[in-house]
Amino acid sequence: MRAVLALSALLLCAAVANAETVVDQWASIKAPPPPELKPVTIDPASTALLLLDFNGAQDPAKGPCNSNNKPRCIASLPIVKMLLDSARASKTLVIYSVGGSGEAADIATAIAPVDGEQVVKSGPNKFINTKLADMLKTKNIKTVIVTGTAAEGAVLATGEDAALHGMNVVVPVDGMSSTDIFAEQYVTWHFANAPGVAQKSKLTTAAQIKF
Repeated sequence: MRAVLALSALLLCAAVANAETVVDQWASIKAPPPPELKPVTIDPASTALLLLDFNGAQDPAKGPCNSNNKPRCIASLPIVKMLLDSARASKTLVIYSVGGSGEAADIATAIAPVDGEQVVKSGPNKFINTKLADMLKTKNIKTVIVTGTAAEGAVLATGEDAALHGMNVVVPVDGMSSTDIFAEQYVTWHFANAPGVAQKSKLTTAAQIKF
């Protein structure tokens, strides 16, 4: 019996010693197939467009969306503007956020807020220490369209929180950006696969959203 136990212990130790972590296997991991991007038709009366942390375009010291640190954010601005124009035309609620040392005046000029559009300020999750939840509840919002930077910061944290609290989340993948495109890839994968999040999320492009 002792011999059997000793052998089992040796085998277990060998298995543990030979076990590879995800970091050990990093270079050999193959990305899964991309998720399907689908058209989305939304109800303007119960939807809000969130534009998160687009501050810094005019002055890189004032936020993450600048040509020095996140040129992909600058490149996304015409696409986000198209989405914003459609949202405004349909009277969809529009809410902005700023991060870091930024203020409303530091939001990229191309998509700057107009009178009546509210701006919150927080860390990655825009529901924390802001009145965002109350703003959405007051307007009976059931769906949020989440755009912004960083994808792995404001977009992921805010979108996931909304989904886990029962809201529908629409993520136009061309409306989110990061320093590294891999971050956009893993955030896309997360919204498509994460338990409790995937069931409430729709991945699309800005052009495929109809108001």
